[in-house]
Amino acid sequence: MTNLTAIPTRPLRMRAALRRAIDLRVKKGMTITAACEEAGMSPQGYHKAMKRAAVRDYLQTVQLEFVASVESDKAMHKARAMEVGMDLMLNSKSEAVRARMVEFFASDGKVSPVSVHIDARQTAGYEFVRPGQQVVEIVGGGDTSADKAGSSGV
Repeated sequence: MTNLTAIPTRPLRMRAALRRAIDLRVKKGMTITAACEEAGMSPQGYHKAMKRAAVRDYLQTVQLEFVASVESDKAMHKARAMEVGMDLMLNSKSEAVRARMVEFFASDGKVSPVSVHIDARQTAGYEFVRPGQQVVEIVGGGDTSADKAGSSGV
């Protein structure tokens, strides 16, 4: 009978510069170019390394660790925000601030939706301008040279 043993997997071999570039990209939100420049490698080397499954796995691991750390920080900051809100509610000199904090805590910390008011009594009306479009304002009341040429002569 044969005796089979599992071959241990090789540890991931990755340049320190690539690890640093991935960490900067994920944890600091830097662009690939900026992260590579600070880590001391070329963006082309970064993209070439991303073709390797092991490097993509490392990237995913770093991303998951970052998300977990942000989630744990979120709970701590939320608790601190509640402490500050309680302090404002109890000790603020402004009645408006105290009243707003009471409303906030009464709603279990849910922020009320943003309200938008549109005044429909305007006579000029509203105009939606798409991003990138130019607004053209037409000024009336004066005769243009084209109007004069068309009206004169008969």
